[in-house]
Amino acid sequence: MLPILTSGLYEYLAVAAMLLAILFGYLKGRSAVSASGRTLAWTHVPLIAFAIASLGPSAFAIIIYLGYKFGLIQPPPSGYRFSIFIRDLPFDFAVINWGFVALYLICRLWPNSVSARPAMWVSVIAMSLPNVLLFSLAWTMVSNVFDAGQGIGVIEAAITFPIIGLIWHHPGILDPDSGIGLVISTLMAPIPVLGLVGWLVGRLIGRTAANSQRKTTARS
Repeated sequence: MLPILTSGLYEYLAVAAMLLAILFGYLKGRSAVSASGRTLAWTHVPLIAFAIASLGPSAFAIIIYLGYKFGLIQPPPSGYRFSIFIRDLPFDFAVINWGFVALYLICRLWPNSVSARPAMWVSVIAMSLPNVLLFSLAWTMVSNVFDAGQGIGVIEAAITFPIIGLIWHHPGILDPDSGIGLVISTLMAPIPVLGLVGWLVGRLIGRTAANSQRKTTARS
């Protein structure tokens, strides 16, 4: 697992940096709206997805816990508890989903770029799909099994394993304990890579649709 997911200090610094980036994007977008008079409400979609991906699993775990407590859901034989994972994992999930923050910044800084809106939607959908695994951890977060954390660690490791590591095994460069290994692992994790692919595909779809519409208009 990435060191940034196992060190509270790294997590807090990373989340603080992302919050500053969100504030910067919000202010820049707001100034652009004041200058052009256009609405940029659609640019908030990546931010909403980021909040859901980061806080949603813990919120779901709380709902499950309350369901157990009030007898609405049958608890497992091992019992249940309000574990520390419910409090701490949102920081992990926020770091894992840093791609949403990057997408939000791009949309706020360059909202008028060609096919920005469809590219945003495809990118958000692509990055949201792996987060289904994180929501599945909600049941483990309230489990009373002593080794429940191992299952959470395995899922986090799988969802943050750099894609380049699947085709190129280099223990020195890809070692997450080294500085360059941490950077490569963070940039090449599946979720941001899917976001980049989704952005490019969305741009292609948007441009193709725009060109087709222009040709139709020219013929008529």
